[in-house]
Amino acid sequence: MKALFTKCMGLMCILFLSSLTLSSQNKTPFDYLDVFEMQYAAQPEISPDGSQIVYLRNQFDIKTDKKFTNLWLIDYDGTSEVPLTSGKQNYSNAKWSPDGEKIAYVSAEEGSSQIFVRWMKTGQTASITNLTKSPGNLSWSPDGKWIAFTMFVPSEEAKIGKFPGPPEGAEWAKPAKIIDKVNYRSDGNFGFVESGFRHLFVVSANGGAARQITFGDFNHSTFSWMPDGKTIIVSANREENAELNPNNSHLYKVNTLSNSIAKITTGKGPYQSPKVSPDGKKVLFSHYEDKFVGYQLSKIFHMNPDGSQVTEIKHNLGLDIDDYEWDRNSKSLFIKYTKHGEGVLASMDLNGNTTNITSKIGSESYGRPYSSGSFSIAKNGNYVFTQASTSRPAELAVGKYPSKTEAKRITSLNDNFLINKTIGDVEEIWFKSSYDNKEVQGWIIYPPDFDASKKYPLILEIHGGPYLSYGPHFTPELQLMATQGYVVLYTNPRGSTSYGEEFAAYINNNYPSEDYDDLMSGIDAVIAKGFINTDRLYITGGSGGGVLSSWSIGKTDRFAAAVVSKPVINWYSFALTSDGGSIYYQYWFNKKPWEDPDQYLDHSPISLVGNVNTPAMIICGENDYRTPMSESEQYYNALKIQGKEAMLVRIPEASHGITARPSNIIRQVGYIVGWFDKHQ
Repeated sequence: MKALFTKCMGLMCILFLSSLTLSSQNKTPFDYLDVFEMQYAAQPEISPDGSQIVYLRNQFDIKTDKKFTNLWLIDYDGTSEVPLTSGKQNYSNAKWSPDGEKIAYVSAEEGSSQIFVRWMKTGQTASITNLTKSPGNLSWSPDGKWIAFTMFVPSEEAKIGKFPGPPEGAEWAKPAKIIDKVNYRSDGNFGFVESGFRHLFVVSANGGAARQITFGDFNHSTFSWMPDGKTIIVSANREENAELNPNNSHLYKVNTLSNSIAKITTGKGPYQSPKVSPDGKKVLFSHYEDKFVGYQLSKIFHMNPDGSQVTEIKHNLGLDIDDYEWDRNSKSLFIKYTKHGEGVLASMDLNGNTTNITSKIGSESYGRPYSSGSFSIAKNGNYVFTQASTSRPAELAVGKYPSKTEAKRITSLNDNFLINKTIGDVEEIWFKSSYDNKEVQGWIIYPPDFDASKKYPLILEIHGGPYLSYGPHFTPELQLMATQGYVVLYTNPRGSTSYGEEFAAYINNNYPSEDYDDLMSGIDAVIAKGFINTDRLYITGGSGGGVLSSWSIGKTDRFAAAVVSKPVINWYSFALTSDGGSIYYQYWFNKKPWEDPDQYLDHSPISLVGNVNTPAMIICGENDYRTPMSESEQYYNALKIQGKEAMLVRIPEASHGITARPSNIIRQVGYIVGWFDKHQ
């Protein structure tokens, strides 16, 4: 019997090894419907003692075509992982209480968005609010008795005229929308903006009526508690004519008992993201003297809580600090910054001396490889962050400060799925711009089963913003393009962040310009590798990438086809129809459109449309209020009037974020590849 058992075990081993070999041989490329199978981690929050982490797990439902999130709890060492919530609702804003015994979060599981509290010892959960609008920015008071949050408070809509309404039972036309605001629309399927302002509230951690503590026709945003549990430092734009001066936020001290409010900063804003030190003696914040240009480097300061002794922390990074937290000693801080498209966690003292802790932070976006990511650090130095990779969506990784031990990944959200999938290899590339030899970074995605002896078509995919950056992160959209047999190049031309102020600010009042030369040089660098079919070069990009793709085909005929997605075609019309009506005319240009129309036309792709010979598809969401549908229609009509080959693709019910619905990731890539396949 024993011999037979041993024999069977040996046979099982052979079968197991054979199945592994078969599995590796039967791998399939990443495909369209795989978009629904992937999961990614976001917004990790580590417990005060560093032993546990709560995070958002993002998934996609193929039946409802929507993303949904649940809260999961995992031990710091990754040994135990359990769901705190389940279902197809969305959960967000999870925050540990100071003693680590409770977690507050936001959920709409009872029908509308409310604040919930979970008692970790018992597992009991209860909603503690009855709010009429969605709460955000949850923050526990230091003593754990209160939760502060921000919430939109409606105000009376504009009215004009006196006239009778319809009689009972009558079906009259819908009444008009009366608008008296500059910014009356907002992108993201919100449509017309409801009149009102975002204010600060507090609610007992044991539940009850929430109490509003700021008032007036002003918006309030980020805030931080003082150690006394009675005072909050909040960033708000309470200046006169704030709507036309949106960047002039200041810091205010708010008493949560008396609702008294006092301004503690001076001069010109913006003052943002206050963080009170654990000992209550200092307030961190970000600030720059607004020069009314598209990009300025933010600086980090600290001051006394009364606004005195404002001191800049003069570091030599030359980069934006994306996020920061005080160390428990109140003498240093932890920061996250982005360099060359990749997030870095570092320690910084108040003199600006910086020590890097870990890198590879990113990416909490899913469609394209934008730089993002977050971290959380406990009092004992245990930290967690969203870890970036070109081969998988964001996972969680942990480490311990000040240990120099490499961070360790503790989640495996996609391992079982990816074991049978082939993902295109990604190569980092640096090249010199033909304009001035400036170094530019990019990444090449190779098709699965790439063979360097063959010739491949090349797609240049351009990021939006333009003051953003791509990085070495997983990207379903671009991987799907590679799966269809294309080499894909994505780059960070001048104007991109994470390369210093000079590089990003180059395109201030100068966009597009020599960023075009950077892009063409990237194509030349890939062609020089010897495996590109130069008769099959293609270009695409969305938003700012739509600007640059339409601009490029007005300057060169080297592309066999182009897909221009959600572009700005005419800066004059865009500045007056976009949902940022109070921003673009004064930050991206130095005069109003009618004061200097040539300035707007000189940088508008419509000025080059007469040169276009490249077959062009234009894609836009029908509910896009950022780069309105009229921009795409202008370009399409201008091309058709000239008898040029063009196609307009309108995405129903889609905002500027076309790929917010997973099916639109699939469709958009399908439209792009289909257009390029047609033009071989």
